[in-house]
Amino acid sequence: DLKSPGSGGVLTTLRGHVERLGLDISHFYNNRDAKLRSDRPLPFAKVSSPGEKSGLTTAAKWFLDRGYAVSIPLEPTYYDLVAESDYGLVKVQVKTTCSRGRNGRYVVKLVRAIYDSSAEPNAGGKYRHVPYDPGMIDYFFVVVEGGGLYLIPFGVVEGKQAIVLDYKYAAFAV
Repeated sequence: DLKSPGSGGVLTTLRGHVERLGLDISHFYNNRDAKLRSDRPLPFAKVSSPGEKSGLTTAAKWFLDRGYAVSIPLEPTYYDLVAESDYGLVKVQVKTTCSRGRNGRYVVKLVRAIYDSSAEPNAGGKYRHVPYDPGMIDYFFVVVEGGGLYLIPFGVVEGKQAIVLDYKYAAFAV
C-alpha cells in the first residue's frame, strides 16, 4: 500500500471517500483480487434471451439440417455464408427483421453500408446504404422475429433497398 503520513495509506483513505460517497467501484480490482465474483459478469457471458439465436446461426442450422455443407468466411465479404447446394456453391446474405410497416407486415432492408469519404457525416458517419450488385450474392436468407424464414433468390429482389414480406414473397417461405 502507498502510505501517507498520519493515515492508513492512500488506498485506505480513497476507499473511505468512495464508501462515504456511495460510489460503485465493483469494476475496479487488481490482480491480487481478480477472482470470479458472482456480481461481476464474465466478459463472454451470453447476453441474448434464452432460445434467441443470431440470424447467421439460424441460417447455417437451416442449411445443415438439410444436409448441405456450410462455410462462414473469416474475412469480411459481401455474403455471410456459403452453402453447397444442389447447383454448386451459393453465396448467402443473411438479413433479420423485427420491423413492421404500416400494414403490419414485416419489412426487410436489403442494403449494405459502404464508406463514402465525400459524404456529409451523419449519425452513421460517412456510410451510406446501397443495394447489392449482381454477382455479389445468390440468395437472401431472411430471419423474421418470431421464427419466419425466407430463402429469396437475388434476382427476385435485385436493385431493391427494402421489401415487405407480403403475398409476393410467400412462395419463398421455408
